[in-house]
Amino acid sequence: MEYRRDNRPPRARRPRGVEDSRRVAYEALLKIETEGAYANLVLPPMLTKARLSPRDAGMTTELVYGTLRYRDRIDWVLSQCMNRKIADVDPEVRAILRMTAHQILHMRVPDHASVAEAVELAKQVGERGSEKFVNGVARSVAEHSPAEWEKRMQRIENDAERLSIIYSHPQWIIRALASALQAHGRDPRELEDLLAVDNVNPSVTLCARPGLILPIDLAEDVEYFLKTSARPGDYSEWAVVIGGGDPGRLPEIRDGRAAVQDEGSQLVATAFAETEVENDDVRWLDMCAGPGGKAGLVGAIADARGAHLVANEVSEHRAKLVEATTRQLTGVTVQVGDGRDLGGEKFDRIILDAPCTGLGALRRRAESRWRKQITDVADLVKLQSELIDSGLDALNVGGVLAYITCSPHKQETIDQMERITGREEFEFLSAASAIDQISMTEIELTPVKMGKGDVVQLWPHVHGTDAMFLALIKRIR
Repeated sequence: MEYRRDNRPPRARRPRGVEDSRRVAYEALLKIETEGAYANLVLPPMLTKARLSPRDAGMTTELVYGTLRYRDRIDWVLSQCMNRKIADVDPEVRAILRMTAHQILHMRVPDHASVAEAVELAKQVGERGSEKFVNGVARSVAEHSPAEWEKRMQRIENDAERLSIIYSHPQWIIRALASALQAHGRDPRELEDLLAVDNVNPSVTLCARPGLILPIDLAEDVEYFLKTSARPGDYSEWAVVIGGGDPGRLPEIRDGRAAVQDEGSQLVATAFAETEVENDDVRWLDMCAGPGGKAGLVGAIADARGAHLVANEVSEHRAKLVEATTRQLTGVTVQVGDGRDLGGEKFDRIILDAPCTGLGALRRRAESRWRKQITDVADLVKLQSELIDSGLDALNVGGVLAYITCSPHKQETIDQMERITGREEFEFLSAASAIDQISMTEIELTPVKMGKGDVVQLWPHVHGTDAMFLALIKRIR
């Protein structure tokens, strides 16, 4: 039976008689695939509108994020159960099959319930007869246990293909991560641990912005408003790790006294802010400030010291996000501009959280691993180089620039820093010492020597954070 292959957009009919958690998950997955939506932006308002119970909201969230993370693994299994390519299946049916396979393979949902709901959903949103196709494929997936499917994957002969299917990462990303581990002084045999943790739903971490709210007070409000647990972070003194719930319901998040921010991000931003400089230390710059997480933390520290932070962002939309999240801070000015052209201004302290491939945050941005391409790397590396040069040119003598990426990719980290080691007017400080000094507990680091100093890389499978890279560069003349 043939299904639609034309360019008409998927129908937006609301399915009836389908469990709400699966219905919302289906609608979110369809938007993400056909409209290029982002899960973290599209799902929360859909959950709110659907008024799901906390249990059903959790089910929906796992269906969406799990299906996105395991997409290649799921597609490989589906390909064994049908005589056509998954790309040739209509998007409505493809979304149903993927989320159903995720339930069968990775969730504790009875197979019969998963299949029955998939068939009902296909009746409502698919072309006539698509429910028979969905029923046949879903039953074929359920004929084998998850362990049996795993054994089949393990028998794939090509190493790169096998890892790609088992851990559901594009092969170019696997190669990049393997190279990055070695470049940053880690054991390449950690690769599978790194890939595995990318598929684990990370905890949500909040940042209690210094001078605006104490972490202990934020934790108390988490327990009161969200009815969930809250604990201190492992490393950042500002971190509060929560057990669940919607952080957007917290008054501190709404008014900017706190923000959702990965602990690794907090750690590198704080290390930058606490590094000593040899000048007036009153003019600070965030070169690429959007959406404002680091600007909010660094700006709060600057506020407390009487310094002024210019939060620069090239995108007007993202600049508005920075304005919203820093509105409590009197010493922050948000401007729209290209960080590669700072107009000759000079600063005592500069943070450059550069645009990057985002390979260090794949566990949070579930759809990003399928949207990033190896061809993106060259353009990003060029942009990073131009931003680094611009930032160094804008740095006052005695000042420090922090180069940060949420990617361990060798070309975006080690190679970028080696490019400037020969410039006599700059020297590298010890990023490892900077992080070690502000970490609340002992932290395992493998610093890479860079000139007289070093650079460091955080890892999800080692630190439980995003893979943040930090280099600290001082202008000495």
